[in-house]
Amino acid sequence: MTEIKSDFELVKEANNGEAAAFAELLGRHYDLIYRIAFRTLGNQQDAEDTAQDICVALPKKLTSFQGKSKLTTWLYQITLNQCRDLMRKSTSSQRMMADFSEISALQTYQNEEHRKTVEWAYNAIDSLTEPWRETALLVVAEGLTHAETAEILGIKESTVSWRMMEVKEKLKAREEATK
Repeated sequence: MTEIKSDFELVKEANNGEAAAFAELLGRHYDLIYRIAFRTLGNQQDAEDTAQDICVALPKKLTSFQGKSKLTTWLYQITLNQCRDLMRKSTSSQRMMADFSEISALQTYQNEEHRKTVEWAYNAIDSLTEPWRETALLVVAEGLTHAETAEILGIKESTVSWRMMEVKEKLKAREEATK
């Protein structure tokens, strides 16, 4: 029977040069890294490139992981920072974000009615400006708690709650305008 090691144990082993531990960490968390990159960037190629860049840099970055938070929280932060850097550099980031909801909804959902609802929700989230869009993606799309989102974004939990209240108001106003 194989012992299942915690992320923290695997990080320690990977930092000591154990390739198998690093490979197991990547196996556990690559999908999370890619998913966040795709949802943030809205473009499959950019998401794949970003995820690969993170994986290449991860052995060195792991040495800075102190275990004060969950590894997934730390990976969210790294992925979001990498995506922010790419978006700052990209002149087409506005176009990529506009295309995000259509691509995501079409690839993910078969049910037409559900697809339309999801498409509307992602279009609505895409219409938000930063930092509301980023907050909404983490809370709504990723299903994170306000506390987890606050930790990832480096803000107070009350700020996340306030932002989500504002997001709901903005989305409600958008829905009313389309009726």
